[in-house]
Amino acid sequence: MNDMNHSLVISPPRSWLRLALLGSVMLVSACNLRPEPITQDQHVDRAVQDYQALKTNYIPLEGKLDLATAIARTLKYNYDTQLARAEATLQERQLDLAYSQMLPRLAADAGYNWRSNHNSAKSVAERTGLQSLDYSYSEEPQHGNADLELSWNLLDAGVSYFQAKQQGYRAFVALERRRKVIENILRSVTDTYWRAAAAEELLPMVDPLLERAQKVLDASRASTRGGLQPQLATLDFQHNLLQVITELHHMRADLTDAKIQLASLINVPPTQAIALVPVSATSAPRSLELDMTRLEETGLALRPELRVEAYQEKIDRQDIYKEMIRMMPGIGGLGSLNYDSNRYLYNNAWGVLGVRATWNLMSLIQGPKAIRVAETSLEITKQRRIALSVAALTQINLSYRQYMMALDDLKMAEQADAVESEIQKYARNAGDAGAESEAEVLRRQLSGLVARLQRDRSAAAVHTSLAAVYASIGVDLVPPSADLDDLPVLIQRVADSIKGWEGGSLPDLSQPPSAAAQGATTTPTAG
Repeated sequence: MNDMNHSLVISPPRSWLRLALLGSVMLVSACNLRPEPITQDQHVDRAVQDYQALKTNYIPLEGKLDLATAIARTLKYNYDTQLARAEATLQERQLDLAYSQMLPRLAADAGYNWRSNHNSAKSVAERTGLQSLDYSYSEEPQHGNADLELSWNLLDAGVSYFQAKQQGYRAFVALERRRKVIENILRSVTDTYWRAAAAEELLPMVDPLLERAQKVLDASRASTRGGLQPQLATLDFQHNLLQVITELHHMRADLTDAKIQLASLINVPPTQAIALVPVSATSAPRSLELDMTRLEETGLALRPELRVEAYQEKIDRQDIYKEMIRMMPGIGGLGSLNYDSNRYLYNNAWGVLGVRATWNLMSLIQGPKAIRVAETSLEITKQRRIALSVAALTQINLSYRQYMMALDDLKMAEQADAVESEIQKYARNAGDAGAESEAEVLRRQLSGLVARLQRDRSAAAVHTSLAAVYASIGVDLVPPSADLDDLPVLIQRVADSIKGWEGGSLPDLSQPPSAAAQGATTTPTAG
């Protein structure tokens, strides 16, 4: 009796008190789950930190900037490129994780059991219903146990196998999306660079002429108010002068914006002065008669969007296989090593081996429906790829048409610039001889500057539209797996690609797909 009382009066260990206290704290804190909004001061602090981080990450630019350097710097420093690279890396790591999920399950388990008294019980005879043994126990009130179990299920392994294949295709999809990011960067940088190059050459001439034009316009208005000149002729002169001034203002705003955009793309402060190679020092690409059938075939084979859909089709096909696997019985094996510190056990350590088969009979009803859903998803992916193919062909034809139109516009702009140059020559001679007023000479100079701006913008449009043609067929400026950290090497690769494009090079689709996908930088052939 004394022993029984002694066994009942047992104080709980100190760890139990700690667990009770921790549980109380968690219960109290759970009563206030509503998050607090970020304060305005915290937003301001975050903005200051982000602004300082952006300023710290600016990379200084030395020397004159050409197109190859602008593109290479954008690929290396642009945040969109870094994000695409990080996403590709994430998909690769998730692929490693998917492979690891195919391994058997190895679980280690350990525990400690405590109770305030013995787990005593009596036994009753089955046939007589009489008590056969007095109250007894075979387990200590306090004892520990541990086990190490290895299990593997064939059904789960099969599903994990197809999930790993899906993740492998998603890693390829990430590379194709990175190609698309590079393609978008190419379009943006090419257009912005050539507009900024035109600004570099022509903006210094715009402001002085605009200042003179404003003075002449004010003087003409004053003479109109004083009735010193014929009213209709003066108003007609003012109207023409205002049209030229308005067009110059629009062109100046566009060119100025281009320099700010270019600075952002190449990761330099917007206020930093950038010296660019002028448009007049760069010859426009010659007219290229590219085979439209070959352009379309190349585009359908290399466009990132279409290759993404091709991988998505493979991903969807794995879903069909997974649903088929789930309809099969699950056969698994397990083995474990076990230990229990209970001193009443004859064998404190033992091993277990077993085989188990399970079959979810409801899968015979659910499985066919799930397979039909997966097959429908596969068909939708195929239809989406066909629809994107039509859009890609349209874009290829339009981009090539725009390139040819840009060449025609450049020819007309060059002729107009040549005519304006002759007009200005005669106007200056007439002005020197007193045959024409200073206002008329200025108006012709403004018209000549507009023609020069239009010529340079047309030349920039030729460069941009040619880059758009190659982007529309999915030819890579650099391979998606290229090292973007070595800037001098990257600049040389970009320069070689641009040179090949201006020579009409197209990738050879007969080479291995991985090499063809890397574009004309590998083994270009004339087309």
